[in-house]
Amino acid sequence: MTKATELDNALSDRLAGISQAAGYFTDIRQVYGPLDRPGDRAETPYIQYRWKRDTREDTAGRQALRRREYAIEVTFSKAAPTSDMDRVHLDVMRAMGFNEVDVDKRFPGLDDGEDEAEPQYPADGVTTMRLIITLAVLYSETYR
Repeated sequence: MTKATELDNALSDRLAGISQAAGYFTDIRQVYGPLDRPGDRAETPYIQYRWKRDTREDTAGRQALRRREYAIEVTFSKAAPTSDMDRVHLDVMRAMGFNEVDVDKRFPGLDDGEDEAEPQYPADGVTTMRLIITLAVLYSETYR
């Protein structure tokens, strides 16, 4: 398994742990990967993640330092208050261990200098609204 695939799996696990029972504001109903297609009746809020780009930052022999940027899309019913988007942004960053002093609680390689949140409000005929959170992870991949 590549390091990139390990990161994807670890990200999915972290996001799946967001629940009120675990001390978060939000109860995430389901986490979907990049190739999953949530149905029209999927229970909200749910998360779908994908990587946006993966770039080489540096090279040493057969190893490369890479930077993978993820888009984490949280979908809500259009009836949800917009404050839910504020809460889930905080929840996602907490789940990733953003600014966590204890390095064991941080997502490995999390780039503390990279995070952005962009709301997409419902338009005519659309029954959901989304918050797209972008964050980045640095990792090392070996090419043999």
